[in-house]
Amino acid sequence: MDKIVFICTGNTCRSPMAEGFFRALGGEEKTGLAALSAGMYTSDGLSASGNAVTAAAELGADITSHRSRMLTPELAREAKYLVCMTGAQYDNLCAALPDCADKVFTLTPADVSDPFGGDLEIYRRAAAEIKAGVQSIIGRLAG
Repeated sequence: MDKIVFICTGNTCRSPMAEGFFRALGGEEKTGLAALSAGMYTSDGLSASGNAVTAAAELGADITSHRSRMLTPELAREAKYLVCMTGAQYDNLCAALPDCADKVFTLTPADVSDPFGGDLEIYRRAAAEIKAGVQSIIGRLAG
């Protein structure tokens, strides 16, 4: 199965929520793509932040079992799509892996602000933004 990889900085907040929403909204079945997430600057094995788990759960996605993974060149090359949370991540990824540039795009036209270290309300706003972006992607890829 082809992969769609959601990418953020640390893979403990935004990209795990995107992966969780993609699954919760039936994205894998509707698009035929397996959802994964990764961080550009992270360590493998970190849990999703508590506020990310709570905010995602409130909107229907369970990310309690998430563990972070570093985006590797191999994972990027294996993916059909690479979905970044910000324009800067898009630019950095295209510069680092120019052979993957044709499959990189951003989740939403505007950057999804990093809620890391913020209170639950900040995470809720990010989660709502991410869920809407994921719904849009599913609609485009399934249609």
